[in-house]
Amino acid sequence: GAAALEQSGKAAASNIGATRAAALYGVGAAPNLLRHKTMRPLLATLLLAATADEQHAKHGIAPLNAGGWINKDDAETHTAMLYFHSFVPPFVSIDENATLTVSDQWRAHGDTEVRQSFARLTPFQENSAGALWSAFPFGDAANSERLSIVMTFRLSGRAQALDAGEGLALWLREGPFVSGKAFGASDRFVGAAALFDTRVNQVRLVASDSLPDDPSDREPILEAAACDVSLRKDASRDDYNHRNKSRARLVATPNRLRLLIDEANQNEWRLCADVEVPKRVAERGAAWLGAAHLGVSAATGTSRDSHDVVGVEAFADSRAHDAHLQTGWRKFLPRGTEAPLDNERLKAIEKMVDWMSFKLDHLSHVFEHSTAAFSAQVDRGEDEFEAIVDDEHNRLMQLDDSIEASLSEDLERRVLELQLAFKSNFEDKVADPENGLDATLSEKVVPEVLQPFEDSWRRPFLVLVGAHVVFGVGVVVLMRRVRKMV
Repeated sequence: GAAALEQSGKAAASNIGATRAAALYGVGAAPNLLRHKTMRPLLATLLLAATADEQHAKHGIAPLNAGGWINKDDAETHTAMLYFHSFVPPFVSIDENATLTVSDQWRAHGDTEVRQSFARLTPFQENSAGALWSAFPFGDAANSERLSIVMTFRLSGRAQALDAGEGLALWLREGPFVSGKAFGASDRFVGAAALFDTRVNQVRLVASDSLPDDPSDREPILEAAACDVSLRKDASRDDYNHRNKSRARLVATPNRLRLLIDEANQNEWRLCADVEVPKRVAERGAAWLGAAHLGVSAATGTSRDSHDVVGVEAFADSRAHDAHLQTGWRKFLPRGTEAPLDNERLKAIEKMVDWMSFKLDHLSHVFEHSTAAFSAQVDRGEDEFEAIVDDEHNRLMQLDDSIEASLSEDLERRVLELQLAFKSNFEDKVADPENGLDATLSEKVVPEVLQPFEDSWRRPFLVLVGAHVVFGVGVVVLMRRVRKMV
């Protein structure tokens, strides 16, 4: 609980925990920071680092430059391993942003997320890219002219093989990291690249001489070879777990490159590719190896693959690296029931038991992988649920649009029909006088109005004519009488 964590934090503040917390936040900061919930995960990591240091010292394990540990008993291997260019879990180093990093001598780029047991370059999402890049070139370490690099990694996803992508790349090239389209890094470089293409299940070893001062239109000279190998794990299988890993080994000399693959991490190596370095790079001898940085990059396209890097071991002498690869705990015991039970075997058993005890102390790594896988499943479930919701929403919208369009079209059609019928009827009634308003007025209104007046003019006319006739007759009679009198 919080009280136990605070008590442990106060105890650790008196030694290494306080030293690291003070380096990050000032002297005496650790006890006060425990009162803030947001700081507790950080201090828990610091406490884990202190505990890990004690456990490794107890089992004869020396720190590997704040990035991991190697066995102190192997003195020859110790001198040959390049600490600045190697990292192995657990990862407890913290950068200036208070986030985990594989080592102080490596830089993370893009979507890379460093966890305690591995570094995930690309999460389960589309169009993502990430990289880990060494901050320093090999320098004088390349004078041995036999560099050897082993990368432990895991490629996994749930899409079909044809939809997988894009892949992982191990780089031995000049210059700092530059993002690009070649598995997350630039495709113009001087040096070597091992390309793990999950889309075609093929591994290619490429050597390039694209110098920085070359004209932009110059095509680089490439030496390449490939082998077919399926390294991508199906995360949907029930037997998928944190032990599903693979290894790749790149052995580089000034004029030749060799790539070996340990497909199932069983120390069973097979030669994948062997190429010559382009002439104008090889002419520089060990200088090009000394100027090279070590890096790992990965990218996804439309699929959702994860590209995990578990560790990188770099050796100045490939022969010492050979010895190191043969001294894993799987090689400690003679095989078969006839193996002698002597002091050497007992020492080997004791060493193996100590190693297994150390492994048990770090079971949290297993839980971390399981947690990461479960988190990825939850994220994928959320994405699938959102896709279903979006699909149903789109279908409802389409149905609504279809109904609305149908109703609108039917309504417009009916309104248009009514308009045409009304217009036709109106024109028929108004424009045709015989069948329209004029005909109605002539047939019904005019007769009814004029009928009373049809016979009324005749009587006055006859009276007037009769009056004129009587008046005329009277005038004639009157004139005759006047003549007689005269």
